[in-house]
Amino acid sequence: MDEFGIPVEEFINAIKEFKNVSDQINDGWRIYENQNEIHKSYLKKESFVNFDLQGEVTLCKVEYNIFYNVSYAVPSFSFNVWRSNGTLLTIEEIRQLSFIHIKREEFYSVITQQEHPLFGRPYFIMHPCHTAQLLAQFRLNSRNIIVTFLSLITPLLKLELPLEYGL
Repeated sequence: MDEFGIPVEEFINAIKEFKNVSDQINDGWRIYENQNEIHKSYLKKESFVNFDLQGEVTLCKVEYNIFYNVSYAVPSFSFNVWRSNGTLLTIEEIRQLSFIHIKREEFYSVITQQEHPLFGRPYFIMHPCHTAQLLAQFRLNSRNIIVTFLSLITPLLKLELPLEYGL
């Protein structure tokens, strides 16, 4: 485990607490718990979002996943976005949807498309290399490491995090 990482048990407790708040505010997160290999437990949310793609509003299905990265011992974030015709958005289209405008090279160093370690299919995954150090700065003051983690990445993605999670 990275010196700044978190034990898998802490991750499991955090996703359970996060899921409880999600249930209270009807936010749609579901937990998939693997009793035999707890490091394979994860959170998932699916929703439909209207995106402006090249000047045209398009209804897309979005799937978000928060899973435990064993190598870095941190929460990791993955997602996919499909148009209504079933085609995946490209990484460049994902970059253009970001709330903050960052250079292509910088974006690609943060988000890559790769085989998901749990699902075995291509997903966009936020690279976990700096997550442990970032979370270490907030860990002592964090009530829930998942809320802290998501609050750090939501500006990059169009994922709304209701204020109730922080209360």
